[in-house]
Amino acid sequence: MISSSEDSCVNTMGIRGFQEKYEFGRKIIIYTSKSKSNPGRPFYCCPTLPNRDHLFKWVEETVFEEVQDAFPKVECFETDICKSKVEFKSMKTVIEELMEEVRKTKNELKRLNLLMKVCFGSLGLIIMIMMNCVFLFMFGKKKLNFGSLGSNLSSF
Repeated sequence: MISSSEDSCVNTMGIRGFQEKYEFGRKIIIYTSKSKSNPGRPFYCCPTLPNRDHLFKWVEETVFEEVQDAFPKVECFETDICKSKVEFKSMKTVIEELMEEVRKTKNELKRLNLLMKVCFGSLGLIIMIMMNCVFLFMFGKKKLNFGSLGSNLSSF
């Protein structure tokens, strides 16, 4: 393994956080420092030219940068979650109001359905009474003589 006692101030080309690949297309390899000043400290550097300092970074600094870069995203997610909770509570209230309105509408529909049945029943009764009155008015003044009809039948 490569040993390094480099400071963390070495040029990292302005890249923050972990890199998956180096600019030459090779995968980044993490090495362990064997220096006296930083024994066992993980770092990564240029896999093509390990003695060059154009890419050198301590891993814990990279992790710290990743965490720092994640904070705004986490805050954004937290804000979104708070907004979603408020929207959810509002929607829940609207749903409860709509369910109450549906319940009231169902009860009103049942009441109107019963009223309609009573009205049709009453209308039928009124029509029967009117037909009975018309029948009595038309045929009530005439006397029906069923006896003469019976005498005509006896001649057969």
